[in-house]
Amino acid sequence: MGTDLMSKIPLREHVKNIKKIMRVIADIDRWYFYLTSIVHIINVVIPYIQLMLSAYILDSIVGRKGLKEVFFVTALVLAGILMLNFIASSVWNRMEVRRESIYSLYSCMTQTKMLNMDFSQIDSPKVKEIQDRMWRDNNWGAGINTVFWQFNGILYGFFNIFGALVVGAPVVGYMLQSGQFYPLLVLLVLIILAAVGMKAGVYFKKKDNAYMFTWPEDEEKEDLCSFGWDFASGRSFHYKNGKDARIYQSYDLLKRWSTDAYQNKKYRKILKSGAVGLAGSCTVKGMIYNAIEGGAYLMVVMVALAGTVSVGNVVRLAGCLKNLLSAIYGLIQDTAEFALAASKQVSTLEFLELSDEMYKGKLPVEKRSDNEYQIEFRHVFFRYPGNEQYALKDFSMKLKIGEKLAIVGMNGSGKTTMIKLLCRLYDPEEGEILLNGVDIRKFKMDEYSRLFSVVFQDYVLFPYMLAQNVAVDVDYDRKKVRKCLMDAGLGDRLREWERGEETYLNKDFDDSGIEISGGEGQKIAIARAVYKDAPFILLDEPTAALDPLAEYEIYSNFDQIVGTKTAIYISHRLSSCRFCKRIAVFHKGRLVQYGSHEELVADKEGKYYEMWNAQAAYYQTE
Repeated sequence: MGTDLMSKIPLREHVKNIKKIMRVIADIDRWYFYLTSIVHIINVVIPYIQLMLSAYILDSIVGRKGLKEVFFVTALVLAGILMLNFIASSVWNRMEVRRESIYSLYSCMTQTKMLNMDFSQIDSPKVKEIQDRMWRDNNWGAGINTVFWQFNGILYGFFNIFGALVVGAPVVGYMLQSGQFYPLLVLLVLIILAAVGMKAGVYFKKKDNAYMFTWPEDEEKEDLCSFGWDFASGRSFHYKNGKDARIYQSYDLLKRWSTDAYQNKKYRKILKSGAVGLAGSCTVKGMIYNAIEGGAYLMVVMVALAGTVSVGNVVRLAGCLKNLLSAIYGLIQDTAEFALAASKQVSTLEFLELSDEMYKGKLPVEKRSDNEYQIEFRHVFFRYPGNEQYALKDFSMKLKIGEKLAIVGMNGSGKTTMIKLLCRLYDPEEGEILLNGVDIRKFKMDEYSRLFSVVFQDYVLFPYMLAQNVAVDVDYDRKKVRKCLMDAGLGDRLREWERGEETYLNKDFDDSGIEISGGEGQKIAIARAVYKDAPFILLDEPTAALDPLAEYEIYSNFDQIVGTKTAIYISHRLSSCRFCKRIAVFHKGRLVQYGSHEELVADKEGKYYEMWNAQAAYYQTE
């Protein structure tokens, strides 16, 4: 079922959208439209200068003026036109650079917003829905560039109408004085015809646009925008997923959501409707334009036959009339397209205007040289956005200063959730988390986050230099970077790389970049955590991709790496936790056991004993 977006949005809303997007563009570069206006004025002025020059030459020939005078005036005017063209083209080239810069900065605004917004919002259904709309809207037309192009068309049309009225007004005034009312009546009919034609053209144009943003609204809905284009362009396949696509021969599955989707009957019906709209729009446009052009010639003939206006003024009137009617026609078209282009940026503006939901504290975090920080979870309840099931329920626990604590539990038991709450990526629904007795929500977010170094399961390495990945900065302490990498167990590989810590990861920015293994990536992530030198180090499955020997090497030296810092380890391998004096056992969002390995394994009714024996069975023989 087709939905006409333009007809659903009231005029007031269109105006509001246009104001918003223009304000954003002006905030990025407030001089852009002023300077482009100069270019459009020059581009409008030049044709009218040429038109008036033609009228002057014709009148000079009829009036038998001297060739020398006509040649001098013509040469002077042409020189002026050449200079104006040079100025216009020079300014326009610079304006194109500014437009591209605005486009890039506007795109970066969404990335900056994503980096600065609450992490809990990124995961919310509301934000995901807005991001889906942003993706679809910005893949229609050319994104914000469409706004630029249509607005430039409006500026040019407006100045063209103004120029036609200024240049043609003296001729019309002379006609009124001479009593030539019939040609003016024809002019009025032509203007009315242009307005009526534009209304019909916009109607068909809306039908043409419908297929761009309308999809079937039932169980057979095909979200072609989300995957079809990536499938067609090949962007969905790269070295990371290409292996699975080939080994499992997934072409038929992927084809179902691309090629087959494009052949869906309902989608083809929408395309047919759009084709009818496009054909109607082109037909009406052609008919109206031909009628207007024919009427303009009729009017000029009537003026010429009356004999009360000079030949030059007849040409002048004809040119102004044609420009006026064409400008009106184009202005209405461009205005409708401009309103549609502005409405397509509403989702992006909505995203940029999202306000943070988490309270940003004002208290500074006490800077302690002895790292005497104590954390306490007190009756914490938490659910992820959009989920009804609690990830943590009535969770309470204290983290002692300088201890090495291992956290174990089955998948979904709340281990990683506890880390996210501790780092204040989310806030608890109920209960509180205290730092030295103060609710962590009261502290300044940036200062509080400096207390933690974290290696998540889904850590990210950037395609920059190895040292920049460790320091997470452009500037870094080279000796410190090397030491952290050596401590993390990457020393042998580091010595093999010709550029050492200045080696690029992957080949996105440097063809000499290296591809690293999963285990090497985790070692780099661990080195990054150590480099930050935060009082708390949190490792969420830090050695999952390492072989047992590499894991043993890291754990054997970890007390030396961490030093006096408080370290929390999450692991599925219970054997890896034995070097920790205390172990916390999670189950179904609760802390169910707490103690040393010896204490926990001695409790044969406990969850730890069950998990320990289940894993030990893999290493035992009959």
